[in-house]
Amino acid sequence: MRINENGLADMHEYSTKHEFYEYLEFEPFKSIQETSDYLAKLIERADSENGYYWFINNKLEKKIIGTFGLLNIDTRKSITEIGYGISPDYWGKGYFKEALTMVLSFLFEELKFYKVWAKTQSNNISSIKALENSGFTNEGIMRDFYLSNKGERYDAAFLSILKEEYLLIANNRK
Repeated sequence: MRINENGLADMHEYSTKHEFYEYLEFEPFKSIQETSDYLAKLIERADSENGYYWFINNKLEKKIIGTFGLLNIDTRKSITEIGYGISPDYWGKGYFKEALTMVLSFLFEELKFYKVWAKTQSNNISSIKALENSGFTNEGIMRDFYLSNKGERYDAAFLSILKEEYLLIANNRK
């Protein structure tokens, strides 16, 4: 489901959880207005040529449990960065892999992208493993890339998958 204002309440619910921000640069939202302002930014980005965002839905519970986005879209090179966040209540339950599989299929099979990349804190082992298990290759570390709200610096891991790598994995699933 494309991101929209109707998801504000569910988004606010997980956006106030401290563990959701363990590998992010900012603090949990304290008010519904903060969440609303952030959601408005995502909607604005999604309406531009450089981004696209979806909600991640738990269909059984009829609940939004996260977001998945395309950032820094370069149509000339056919590459994009992905960004994502899932409620800690749903970590390790396969929702990220399912969402990532759908997004990669859309990007590589329908839009004919060449490369998709992601970045995360280098100590975010769960996210790195989830990307690698989906065919991403760790391309390296950028030192002191992130700056936390407490002034601490963290390295970023950069991972990517090429269309040909994705297609090999997708064909093996069939």
